[in-house]
Amino acid sequence: MTTAKARPASFFTSPDDIRAGSVVYDQDGAMVGMVRGVAQVTVTLERPTGLIWSVPYSRLRPGTERETRQLQALAKLQRVRRRGLA
Repeated sequence: MTTAKARPASFFTSPDDIRAGSVVYDQDGAMVGMVRGVAQVTVTLERPTGLIWSVPYSRLRPGTERETRQLQALAKLQRVRRRGLA
């Protein structure tokens, strides 16, 4: 059974709804990322691996709690890798 919190929210209706630092899901890339910036209708995203890409805001939706935890776990793994422990 899925709770309301676990269900993805709808797509953004305006680029003004998107803030830097927010976790979002890119439908085109099928990836979770953190918003680096918004320029008109294009949003620049980043993953902890250093991957940076841009996508139209209309292809994004807010990240779920699970997706936020997924991104945090990836960031933790990247920190460990940089220290040479993994």
